[in-house]
Amino acid sequence: MFRVVLIDDEALVLKGMSMVLEKDENIQLVGTASTGPEGLDLIYKEKPDIVFTDIRMPGMTGLEMIEKAQERFPEIVYIIFSGFNEFKYVQKAIGLGVLDYLEKPVTVQDLKKSLARAGKILEYKRNYTQMKAQVAQVNKVVIEQLFYKLIHQPPEFEEKTIKELIETDEAFSYITEAAILCVGKVMHEDNREDAYRQIINELTFTLTEGHSIRFFTLSVDENIYFVYLNEECLSFEFYEKLTGAKEKLEELGISFVAGISNIHHSIYEIKNGFMEAKNALTYATFMDEETIIRNEEVEYQNQIPIGIMDSHYSLELNFRLGNYEESRKQIETYFSYLETDRLMPEVLKHECMEILYLLINLVQESGKKPEMLSDRMLNEKVKGLISANEIIEWSRKYAVMLMDQAEEKEKPGGKDSPVKIISRYIDENYDKSITLDILADLVKMNAAYVSVIFKKEEGISYSHYLTKVRIEHAKKFLEQGMKAKDVCEKVGYFDYRYFNRQFKKYMGMTPDTYKKNCVHVQQ
Repeated sequence: MFRVVLIDDEALVLKGMSMVLEKDENIQLVGTASTGPEGLDLIYKEKPDIVFTDIRMPGMTGLEMIEKAQERFPEIVYIIFSGFNEFKYVQKAIGLGVLDYLEKPVTVQDLKKSLARAGKILEYKRNYTQMKAQVAQVNKVVIEQLFYKLIHQPPEFEEKTIKELIETDEAFSYITEAAILCVGKVMHEDNREDAYRQIINELTFTLTEGHSIRFFTLSVDENIYFVYLNEECLSFEFYEKLTGAKEKLEELGISFVAGISNIHHSIYEIKNGFMEAKNALTYATFMDEETIIRNEEVEYQNQIPIGIMDSHYSLELNFRLGNYEESRKQIETYFSYLETDRLMPEVLKHECMEILYLLINLVQESGKKPEMLSDRMLNEKVKGLISANEIIEWSRKYAVMLMDQAEEKEKPGGKDSPVKIISRYIDENYDKSITLDILADLVKMNAAYVSVIFKKEEGISYSHYLTKVRIEHAKKFLEQGMKAKDVCEKVGYFDYRYFNRQFKKYMGMTPDTYKKNCVHVQQ
């Protein structure tokens, strides 16, 4: 059934033609009008298949009305009639593509012949449009599959795939500009499907309205790629238009993270466009950027300054000296640096892992058993974080937790501290060979750390403490009348001359002199 509009300023003509049209079972008369402006409004409102119109009418001629209507609905079939057989009207009607020019009075036979011709043309148009749409849909699917191949296949197959694209649609050979947008994480207030539907509609049909821009969409690894191909001679402001579309969607409560490629001027550069868009999206996600990031804005650092690296050694020293407050400041300074520098994702993750593993080792060296993730779980956790802010914040909290555990004091009635265990061992085993490694192994701690914490807690180094204990015991044995050489071995010295020097250094006299003085005092 065809929808028809009838326009004439003569009431009798409208009535008579309406009766004929309404009797045709293939026709639906959707409205009539008696002036040019009314007729144009009726066409805009009803969007008919066929328009019958007089030429001379008040306000606007039928030909002027057709000319305006064709700007919006070029597919409508127009049939005109007039009581004035003027060549200029016929000439203009032909120029407008009018199907028939009927002279008044219009006969039923003429009207039916024109309707039959119009019906055949409309049927052909519908079939052709439908067939064209089906072919276009098939081609669209094929093209999107080829784009998908292009994203995933090795570079050596790129040229073959591009040729397949051109064979599918030779228009690819004539594009003036190509841009790729890659949309990642989508934030929305309402229904997820509605949000995606609005994004796709806004970034395709609405964005390209009024322009000869072809677009394709494909979903890859939870991201949506939008491929834009400009077929116009003029440049299209892709970034500005996309930014405007994003702002419009944000007003509706829909936001997303996205990256856009450079503008390319050949289909043979399209694979680079896909990689650039994904690279820009990765950067936008990593940096927590809420704007659409252009590929040329992607800028990473891939090295840590030497001065920052040296802070690891300073942190290690302060921790072992028990300067926990200073250690915390250094940790915060380090993470603050990571926040301001744009390190590559893998470099940032590596640096955070380095500082955490250093702290874990330091806490374990101190004799504490921190509650923490296993190495595998810690590694998986950091690698699973996406944005720089997430990586830094999680690592900072984990570092603070480790420092809190390092500073935890032993509960009353708990086990002795490592220094007390070492002191007691020296007191009880001074006559044996005692080295720093033996003491470190005793408390399951790093030797260097043992040396630092012993001096911090006792006020003297472990070696001075050992010497002090041995000399005090040597004095007692000498006071009991034992020979100096026997005392030497009894207190753990196996070199008499070394024992002699140590005793004199500590007491200001040799062991023999000390013994004589003791005997003299006793007499």
